[in-house]
Amino acid sequence: EGSKRADHSGAFSDQRSMADSISAMAAQMVSGGAAAGAAAVFTNPLEVVKTRLQVQGELVRCAKQLKYRGVLHSLHTIAKEEGIAALQKGVSGGVSYQFLMNTIRIGCYPSVKKMLGDDGSASARNFSLQVAAASITGLGGAIVGSPIFLIKCRLQVASNVSHHSSVGHQHRYKGLADGLSQVYRSEGVRGLFRGVMAAIPRLVVGSAGQLATYDSAKVFIMKRYDLRDGVFAHFCAGMVAGLVVTTAMNPFDVVTTRLYNQPKGEQQLYSGVWDCWKKIWKAEGMRGFSKGWFAHYARLGPHSVLSLMFLEQIRKTTAYLEEKRAERSSRRANSGSYTHHLRRVDSTQLA
Repeated sequence: EGSKRADHSGAFSDQRSMADSISAMAAQMVSGGAAAGAAAVFTNPLEVVKTRLQVQGELVRCAKQLKYRGVLHSLHTIAKEEGIAALQKGVSGGVSYQFLMNTIRIGCYPSVKKMLGDDGSASARNFSLQVAAASITGLGGAIVGSPIFLIKCRLQVASNVSHHSSVGHQHRYKGLADGLSQVYRSEGVRGLFRGVMAAIPRLVVGSAGQLATYDSAKVFIMKRYDLRDGVFAHFCAGMVAGLVVTTAMNPFDVVTTRLYNQPKGEQQLYSGVWDCWKKIWKAEGMRGFSKGWFAHYARLGPHSVLSLMFLEQIRKTTAYLEEKRAERSSRRANSGSYTHHLRRVDSTQLA
């Protein structure tokens, strides 16, 4: 009977350990999404600028007159023509997208990296594991967030000025919910995931470039400049990661934005991902894939710093929870063994 109770105690301890692990991972996911969502509020004006720059002069080798000429001119023009509030167009979609996508991408990254065997070093093998983990979580985030990104993109391109002076195709939605509803009614579930095949490589490349580069850059910076694992090291590594991810992801971002924003039917410009790549290259050359780069980095640099610095807090919280879980498990195991020992002593004395 004492043996059965000990087995039951051990099974209960295992269940509690599993519950603690699930709770810790859930906290990582929610915290990762919340960090990116909060950062999106501050960086959304630059996302609006980047999106419009990417659709400006679509499939034109050399536009005679550009409506938006750089980041500062774009900010000024949008605010002047449409009002300062226009710089926050699509912010509900931006926040929702960042929360959903990064719940998977950032929130699951530490756990997936650990499952793959990451040892925290700056070795080439460990870097490849970080790239793999970031790619996996980026893939999941791209699929989950695709419908929201679709509407976000269209809301940010939509202008309040006359159609003739606007850039890109103009979709008319009242907001995020209305956009999702209109697309679902006219195109079904398939319409909500239009462009997802472009979003997947975009986020796989972007996630691998950002998260893996951040981890490696942080280790290098700390060793090279003898810094502690603190805010300044996190800031520097975040800026490096932002530069790498912007450069790697921008061509994919241009393709994704164009596919998401294009109309359906006879006005459709691209038949798919590969067709979009070919047409941009043929009509606009390499310059077409670099459109919006400065606005992209101006947004993604600070966004990376904010998100990744928060990721550090997630890691510290996770480590703390893991430590507490281990302590509780150890106490339960010792308590169970001691109780079992007392029962055996009592049984011997009674005999």
